[in-house]
Parts: sequence; structure tokens; C-alpha cells
Amino acid sequence: MSDTSPRCNIPIITLTTDFTDRDPFVGIMKGIILGINPRVQIVDLCHQVPAYNILEASFLLGSSYRYFPAGTIHVAVVDPGVGSQRRPVLAKAGRYFFVAPDNGILSYPYQEEQADLQVFHLTEQKYFRLPISQTFHGRDIFAPVAAWLSTGLAPHLFGPRISDYLQLEVPKPRHLAGRIYEFQIIHRDAFGNLITSIGQEFFSQQLSAGSGERFILEIASQVIDCLQPHYAALREQPSCLVGAIFGSSGHLELFAHQASAAELLQVKVGDTGTITFLE
Repeated sequence: MSDTSPRCNIPIITLTTDFTDRDPFVGIMKGIILGINPRVQIVDLCHQVPAYNILEASFLLGSSYRYFPAGTIHVAVVDPGVGSQRRPVLAKAGRYFFVAPDNGILSYPYQEEQADLQVFHLTEQKYFRLPISQTFHGRDIFAPVAAWLSTGLAPHLFGPRISDYLQLEVPKPRHLAGRIYEFQIIHRDAFGNLITSIGQEFFSQQLSAGSGERFILEIASQVIDCLQPHYAALREQPSCLVGAIFGSSGHLELFAHQASAAELLQVKVGDTGTITFLE
């Protein structure tokens, strides 16, 4: 039975993992997919997710999935619980599909697509590669399920719908006192830019609630009190070590001019700072 949901003319499957390119794991998953559906187009979204970091993988996926055509299938495998009792799932979220372990890796997409979300427990082994390894469900479950899904099969054919899927709490600014909030570093990109849990909508709301456009952000003894219009702006401000800007993810990020803000500040994912919105 085929699915009537929007699908791409040429099926697209994206892959997000913490496998890196050192081992053949990603290539093997692609081989499994192409063996089932040679028409599919495979896109490597990211294979450099920090090992075992489920929430960071979820942020990267949540920041990326909407830029693909309707019907795209996103496979995410950051799976420290592989081989355990954690369930494999297929989610139909808005116009997209996700295939992943039920470990919270889909928390950001779940949050964004809560109004149109269906999650299915993958139980139909005829769509798996058998026998199933205890260490490589990316090859034996997630890749083949995504490939069969790309042929037009309906999600319910892969297993029963569930409502008790795991959704982790997505980091957001935490109110401390008055107009002071604690934020968290949720991602460090390849340039050393530090992406924070401060979203643009939250930031704008807090500014408009006050009497001006002023704020003070503090982290690692660094104080920032203004937004920069672009990355190169710090070149004209030699006394300013690190600047703040809203990046393409829609989150406030900290950056340095042609340098790593993470290294300059000695800050890592999970560290926190505060932002105060002035009256």
C-alpha cells in the first residue's frame, strides 16, 4: 500500500550520524539503500556530530530538515543505546519523514511539527536486513526502512503507531530573576562559533517588553552588549574580542573575527551564560 503524502519525484534520503568518515559505516548504509531503491538521491547532512551527543544531533537536524523538498526522508543515527531495548521509530512530521532510534534525537523536529506528528514503532522485520546486528542498526534497520519508505510505502506498514515516544527537553533560556535569563551553548560549528539556546523570537520579545534595545550578555568573563551586523564587523573593533549575531539557524551565536570564539573563551557545548534585558 502506498502513501498519499507529498513525495519527491526523485526520492531524497539524508543521513546524519556521528560515524565520521574514518570508517565505512556511512558507505555501507548507502549501499543498503541503493540496493533497495537505486533511484534514490542520498544527501550527507552531517557525519561529524560529536560522538553520542543526541541533543546536538537533534539541533543540527532541526536546523536543516525544512530546506529539503516535501517528502524527504531524514535518517539520523547517533545511537549510544544500539542493541538495547530502545525502539527504532519512523516519524511523519509535517511534510517530512524521519527514521531514527527512539532516544530523543528527533526532539527538535518533534517540537517544530507537534501539530502534525505521527510516530510509528518499527516492528515489521521484512523491511529490515537480517540477521540484525547488535551494534549496527544503521545498516540493518534504519537504512533499509528508509529505502523501502522511499519506494512509496505508507508509514503504518512498518509498525504500530505509538504515543509514548521519547522527546527530550530542548534547551531554552531559563528565567533566573527579574529580566535575567540563563542560556546554554548548544552547538559549536567548524569555525568555532558558539550557537546559543537564545532564539530570535524570544530575544525580540524580551527587547520589546522593555523600554529600549539594550541587553548585557555575559559568559566566561566576557561581556557583550550589542549585536553585530555581520561577521566582518569585528575587524573594525579591535578591542572587541567576541561579538554576537543571529546566525542562519535563527539562534544567537558568539563569534570572533577569523578566529575561534570557543577557543578564545574556552567555552564548550553545555556551558552556560546569562543575558540581562535592560529596562
